[in-house]
Amino acid sequence: MKKLFFVLIIIFLLPINAYGVNDIDRENAVLITKSSSMNDIVFDGKWTFYTEWKNTSYDLIKSDGVTEFHLRSAHQDNFVYFMIDVVSDEKANFGNDQAIICIDSKNNKSSFIDDDDYCFVVKLQELNFFEKLFGENYSYVVKGKTYSVNFDELEKIELSEFIGIGTMSDNEDRYSLVPHASYEYKIPTDLIGRSDSYGLYVAVYDADLDITYSWPKNIITESSQIPKPYDWGNLISPDKTLPEFNLGIVLLLSIIPIVFISYFRKNTSFQV
Repeated sequence: MKKLFFVLIIIFLLPINAYGVNDIDRENAVLITKSSSMNDIVFDGKWTFYTEWKNTSYDLIKSDGVTEFHLRSAHQDNFVYFMIDVVSDEKANFGNDQAIICIDSKNNKSSFIDDDDYCFVVKLQELNFFEKLFGENYSYVVKGKTYSVNFDELEKIELSEFIGIGTMSDNEDRYSLVPHASYEYKIPTDLIGRSDSYGLYVAVYDADLDITYSWPKNIITESSQIPKPYDWGNLISPDKTLPEFNLGIVLLLSIIPIVFISYFRKNTSFQV
Protein backbone atom coordinates (compact mmCIF):
# COMPACT_ATOMS: atom_id res chain seq x y z
CA MET A 1 0.00 0.00 0.00
CA LYS A 2 2.90 2.36 0.69
CA LYS A 3 4.10 1.91 -2.89
CA LEU A 4 0.60 2.57 -4.22
CA PHE A 5 0.35 5.73 -2.14
CA PHE A 6 3.71 6.90 -3.48
CA VAL A 7 2.59 6.31 -7.10
CA LEU A 8 -0.61 8.30 -6.53
CA ILE A 9 1.38 11.25 -5.20
CA ILE A 10 3.65 11.18 -8.28
CA ILE A 11 0.63 11.19 -10.62
CA PHE A 12 -1.03 14.18 -9.00
CA LEU A 13 2.23 16.15 -8.83
CA LEU A 14 2.98 15.75 -12.53
CA PRO A 15 3.24 19.08 -14.38
CA ILE A 16 0.36 20.12 -16.59
CA ASN A 17 2.25 19.30 -19.78
CA ALA A 18 2.16 15.63 -18.77
CA TYR A 19 -1.57 15.79 -19.47
CA GLY A 20 -1.15 17.09 -23.00
CA VAL A 21 -0.69 20.86 -22.73
CA ASN A 22 2.70 21.33 -24.36
CA ASP A 23 4.57 24.40 -25.60
CA ILE A 24 1.71 26.76 -24.78
CA ASP A 25 2.10 30.49 -24.30
CA ARG A 26 0.26 30.63 -20.95
CA GLU A 27 -0.29 34.38 -21.24
CA ASN A 28 -2.21 33.86 -24.47
CA ALA A 29 -4.15 30.77 -23.45
CA VAL A 30 -7.70 30.31 -22.22
CA LEU A 31 -8.07 27.06 -20.28
CA ILE A 32 -11.59 25.81 -20.92
CA THR A 33 -13.28 23.56 -18.37
CA LYS A 34 -15.83 20.79 -18.60
CA SER A 35 -19.13 21.69 -16.93
CA SER A 36 -22.24 19.68 -16.15
CA SER A 37 -24.52 22.72 -15.81
CA MET A 38 -24.55 24.13 -19.35
CA ASN A 39 -28.02 22.70 -19.98
CA ASP A 40 -29.25 25.21 -17.38
CA ILE A 41 -28.13 28.20 -19.46
CA VAL A 42 -30.99 30.41 -20.66
CA PHE A 43 -29.79 32.02 -23.88
CA ASP A 44 -31.00 35.58 -23.52
CA GLY A 45 -27.65 37.35 -23.89
CA LYS A 46 -27.09 38.06 -20.20
CA TRP A 47 -26.87 36.52 -16.72
CA THR A 48 -30.41 35.21 -16.24
CA PHE A 49 -29.62 34.34 -12.63
CA TYR A 50 -26.59 35.10 -10.49
CA THR A 51 -24.97 31.63 -10.63
CA GLU A 52 -25.85 30.84 -14.26
CA TRP A 53 -22.27 30.85 -15.61
CA LYS A 54 -20.54 30.15 -12.30
CA ASN A 55 -19.36 26.60 -13.18
CA THR A 56 -17.18 27.76 -16.08
CA SER A 57 -13.63 28.92 -16.69
CA TYR A 58 -12.99 32.61 -16.04
CA ASP A 59 -10.63 35.08 -17.71
CA LEU A 60 -10.45 38.80 -16.95
CA ILE A 61 -9.43 40.90 -19.94
CA LYS A 62 -7.82 44.24 -19.02
CA SER A 63 -6.04 47.07 -20.78
CA ASP A 64 -3.88 49.56 -18.88
CA GLY A 65 -5.33 48.23 -15.64
CA VAL A 66 -8.93 48.89 -16.73
CA THR A 67 -11.35 45.98 -17.15
CA GLU A 68 -12.64 45.67 -20.71
CA PHE A 69 -14.60 42.43 -20.48
CA HIS A 70 -15.04 39.21 -18.53
CA LEU A 71 -14.81 35.95 -20.49
CA ARG A 72 -16.46 32.72 -19.30
CA SER A 73 -16.03 29.42 -21.17
CA ALA A 74 -16.96 25.76 -20.80
CA HIS A 75 -17.77 22.67 -22.80
CA GLN A 76 -20.37 19.96 -22.35
CA ASP A 77 -21.32 17.10 -24.66
CA ASN A 78 -21.30 18.38 -28.26
CA PHE A 79 -21.02 22.11 -27.62
CA VAL A 80 -18.58 24.81 -26.53
CA TYR A 81 -20.03 27.74 -24.56
CA PHE A 82 -18.90 31.34 -24.08
CA MET A 83 -20.16 34.38 -22.19
CA ILE A 84 -18.61 37.79 -22.90
CA ASP A 85 -19.50 40.39 -20.27
CA VAL A 86 -18.43 43.79 -21.62
CA VAL A 87 -18.61 45.94 -18.49
CA SER A 88 -16.78 48.77 -20.29
CA ASP A 89 -19.60 49.24 -22.84
CA GLU A 90 -22.41 50.95 -20.93
CA LYS A 91 -24.09 52.68 -23.87
CA ALA A 92 -26.36 50.51 -26.00
CA ASN A 93 -25.87 50.72 -29.76
CA PHE A 94 -28.27 48.02 -30.91
CA GLY A 95 -27.27 46.51 -34.22
CA ASN A 96 -23.84 48.17 -34.11
CA ASP A 97 -22.15 46.96 -30.93
CA GLN A 98 -20.97 43.41 -31.48
CA ALA A 99 -18.79 40.54 -30.29
CA ILE A 100 -16.75 38.15 -32.43
CA ILE A 101 -15.27 34.80 -31.44
CA CYS A 102 -12.97 33.18 -34.01
CA ILE A 103 -11.80 29.58 -33.69
CA ASP A 104 -9.01 27.90 -35.63
CA SER A 105 -10.14 24.28 -35.50
CA LYS A 106 -6.67 22.93 -36.38
CA ASN A 107 -4.71 25.63 -34.53
CA ASN A 108 -2.17 25.63 -37.34
CA LYS A 109 -1.30 29.33 -36.86
CA SER A 110 -1.55 30.04 -40.57
CA SER A 111 -0.85 33.36 -42.28
CA PHE A 112 -4.33 33.37 -43.83
CA ILE A 113 -7.85 32.78 -42.57
CA ASP A 114 -8.33 29.42 -44.24
CA ASP A 115 -11.12 26.85 -44.46
CA ASP A 116 -10.59 25.46 -40.94
CA ASP A 117 -11.14 28.90 -39.35
CA TYR A 118 -14.58 30.05 -38.21
CA CYS A 119 -15.84 33.36 -36.83
CA PHE A 120 -19.06 33.71 -34.85
CA VAL A 121 -20.51 37.22 -34.94
CA VAL A 122 -23.18 38.44 -32.52
CA LYS A 123 -24.68 41.94 -32.66
CA LEU A 124 -26.29 43.66 -29.70
CA GLN A 125 -30.09 43.63 -29.77
CA GLU A 126 -32.84 45.12 -27.64
CA LEU A 127 -34.82 41.87 -27.26
CA ASN A 128 -38.17 43.61 -27.19
CA PHE A 129 -41.51 42.08 -28.17
CA PHE A 130 -41.35 43.15 -31.83
CA GLU A 131 -37.84 41.81 -32.42
CA LYS A 132 -38.87 38.48 -30.92
CA LEU A 133 -42.04 38.49 -33.02
CA PHE A 134 -40.33 39.17 -36.35
CA GLY A 135 -37.26 37.10 -35.49
CA GLU A 136 -34.63 39.41 -36.94
CA ASN A 137 -31.27 37.66 -37.10
CA TYR A 138 -28.50 39.37 -35.14
CA SER A 139 -25.92 36.57 -35.30
CA TYR A 140 -24.16 34.66 -38.05
CA VAL A 141 -21.20 32.39 -38.79
CA VAL A 142 -18.48 32.94 -41.38
CA LYS A 143 -15.81 30.55 -42.61
CA GLY A 144 -12.45 31.22 -44.20
CA LYS A 145 -11.57 30.17 -47.72
CA THR A 146 -8.20 28.89 -48.88
CA TYR A 147 -6.43 32.25 -48.67
CA SER A 148 -8.82 34.72 -47.05
CA VAL A 149 -7.22 37.98 -45.91
CA ASN A 150 -10.10 40.37 -45.22
CA PHE A 151 -13.24 39.75 -43.19
CA ASP A 152 -15.36 40.61 -46.24
CA GLU A 153 -13.86 37.63 -48.06
CA LEU A 154 -15.15 35.11 -45.53
CA GLU A 155 -18.05 32.87 -46.52
CA LYS A 156 -21.27 33.05 -44.52
CA ILE A 157 -22.59 29.59 -43.65
CA GLU A 158 -25.89 28.32 -42.25
CA LEU A 159 -25.60 26.60 -38.88
CA SER A 160 -28.90 25.83 -37.18
CA GLU A 161 -27.32 24.50 -33.97
CA PHE A 162 -25.35 27.69 -33.33
CA ILE A 163 -26.81 30.11 -30.78
CA GLY A 164 -25.46 33.63 -30.41
CA ILE A 165 -27.31 36.42 -28.67
CA GLY A 166 -26.32 39.75 -27.14
CA THR A 167 -28.21 42.36 -25.15
CA MET A 168 -27.85 44.78 -22.23
CA SER A 169 -27.30 43.30 -18.78
CA ASP A 170 -29.64 43.73 -15.81
CA ASN A 171 -29.46 43.39 -12.02
CA GLU A 172 -28.62 39.66 -12.23
CA ASP A 173 -25.20 40.45 -13.69
CA ARG A 174 -22.30 39.09 -11.64
CA TYR A 175 -19.87 41.96 -12.22
CA SER A 176 -21.75 45.26 -12.47
CA LEU A 177 -25.23 46.58 -11.71
CA VAL A 178 -24.76 49.26 -14.37
CA PRO A 179 -26.37 48.00 -17.61
CA HIS A 180 -23.76 47.04 -20.21
CA ALA A 181 -23.35 44.86 -23.29
CA SER A 182 -23.09 41.10 -22.84
CA TYR A 183 -23.11 38.15 -25.24
CA GLU A 184 -23.78 34.39 -25.01
CA TYR A 185 -22.59 31.70 -27.41
CA LYS A 186 -23.32 28.02 -27.99
CA ILE A 187 -21.03 26.55 -30.67
CA PRO A 188 -21.36 22.94 -31.93
CA THR A 189 -18.25 20.77 -31.95
CA ASP A 190 -19.66 19.10 -35.07
CA LEU A 191 -18.43 22.23 -36.86
CA ILE A 192 -15.10 22.95 -35.16
CA GLY A 193 -14.23 19.32 -34.34
CA ARG A 194 -13.01 17.88 -31.04
CA SER A 195 -9.54 18.91 -29.96
CA ASP A 196 -7.56 19.73 -26.83
CA SER A 197 -6.13 22.83 -28.56
CA TYR A 198 -7.83 25.41 -30.77
CA GLY A 199 -6.74 28.81 -31.98
CA LEU A 200 -8.86 31.54 -30.36
CA TYR A 201 -9.52 35.22 -31.02
CA VAL A 202 -12.12 37.27 -29.11
CA ALA A 203 -13.11 40.85 -29.91
CA VAL A 204 -15.85 43.25 -28.83
CA TYR A 205 -16.71 46.42 -30.70
CA ASP A 206 -17.99 49.49 -28.84
CA ALA A 207 -19.74 51.53 -31.55
CA ASP A 208 -20.17 54.60 -29.36
CA LEU A 209 -16.40 54.96 -28.86
CA ASP A 210 -15.53 53.26 -32.18
CA ILE A 211 -13.09 51.01 -30.29
CA THR A 212 -12.42 47.28 -30.59
CA TYR A 213 -11.22 45.48 -27.46
CA SER A 214 -9.64 42.12 -28.19
CA TRP A 215 -7.91 39.08 -26.80
CA PRO A 216 -5.03 38.29 -27.13
CA LYS A 217 -3.81 41.74 -26.20
CA ASN A 218 -1.73 44.07 -28.36
CA ILE A 219 -3.28 42.98 -31.65
CA ILE A 220 -3.77 46.06 -33.81
CA THR A 221 -6.18 45.77 -36.75
CA GLU A 222 -8.63 47.90 -38.65
CA SER A 223 -12.05 47.83 -36.95
CA SER A 224 -13.56 45.69 -39.73
CA GLN A 225 -10.68 43.22 -40.00
CA ILE A 226 -9.69 39.98 -38.28
CA PRO A 227 -6.01 39.38 -37.43
CA LYS A 228 -4.17 36.48 -39.01
CA PRO A 229 -4.53 33.18 -37.10
CA TYR A 230 -0.84 33.11 -36.19
CA ASP A 231 -1.59 36.08 -33.91
CA TRP A 232 -4.49 34.31 -32.18
CA GLY A 233 -4.27 32.81 -28.72
CA ASN A 234 -5.00 29.23 -27.68
CA LEU A 235 -8.14 27.63 -26.32
CA ILE A 236 -6.90 24.68 -24.28
CA SER A 237 -8.72 21.77 -22.68
CA PRO A 238 -6.07 20.75 -20.09
CA ASP A 239 -8.07 17.73 -18.93
CA LYS A 240 -8.34 16.60 -22.59
CA THR A 241 -12.05 15.93 -22.12
CA LEU A 242 -13.00 17.70 -25.33
CA PRO A 243 -11.39 15.06 -27.53
CA GLU A 244 -11.74 12.01 -25.33
CA PHE A 245 -11.62 11.00 -21.67
CA ASN A 246 -12.04 12.97 -18.47
CA LEU A 247 -8.76 13.35 -16.57
CA GLY A 248 -10.25 11.50 -13.60
CA ILE A 249 -11.01 8.53 -15.83
CA VAL A 250 -7.50 8.58 -17.27
CA LEU A 251 -6.01 8.53 -13.76
CA LEU A 252 -8.37 5.78 -12.69
CA LEU A 253 -7.40 3.65 -15.68
CA SER A 254 -3.75 4.23 -14.80
CA ILE A 255 -4.25 3.18 -11.19
CA ILE A 256 -6.25 -0.02 -11.79
CA PRO A 257 -3.28 -2.07 -13.11
CA ILE A 258 -1.15 -0.90 -10.16
CA VAL A 259 -3.80 -1.98 -7.67
CA PHE A 260 -4.21 -5.32 -9.41
CA ILE A 261 -0.46 -6.04 -9.45
CA SER A 262 -0.06 -5.04 -5.80
CA TYR A 263 -2.97 -7.26 -4.79
CA PHE A 264 -1.66 -10.21 -6.82
CA ARG A 265 1.85 -9.95 -5.35
CA LYS A 266 0.49 -9.71 -1.82
CA ASN A 267 -1.64 -12.84 -2.20
CA THR A 268 1.19 -14.74 -3.87
CA SER A 269 3.58 -13.98 -1.01
CA PHE A 270 1.17 -15.53 1.50
CA GLN A 271 0.97 -18.75 -0.51
CA VAL A 272 4.75 -19.33 -0.62
